[in-house]
Amino acid sequence: MQTQTSNTLHNAIMEAGSKDRPPMLAPDWKDVKVLVSKGSPITTTARIRETYKNVLQDIRDQLNAEVEAVQIILTGIDNDIYSTTDACPNACEMWKAIERLK
Repeated sequence: MQTQTSNTLHNAIMEAGSKDRPPMLAPDWKDVKVLVSKGSPITTTARIRETYKNVLQDIRDQLNAEVEAVQIILTGIDNDIYSTTDACPNACEMWKAIERLK
């Protein structure tokens, strides 16, 4: 039964013209083909992990303000509210969750 399903799937893919275009599940394939066909050099980019030490001061200030806001909210709530807001990703979401509990 699986062979029949595989054959049906194969036939459907072939009818859709998969020989004429890149595979749908590999969207980057087209970009790679264009770069190679134009003769442009392949470049690599280095990924640098952002840490607190190597980000801009504006970003550090924003992170510090976020931490302070979360700490202020956490010190003023009960344990039952804390358990509700524990999964919130930021202070704004925490505040919204607390407002919904009122």
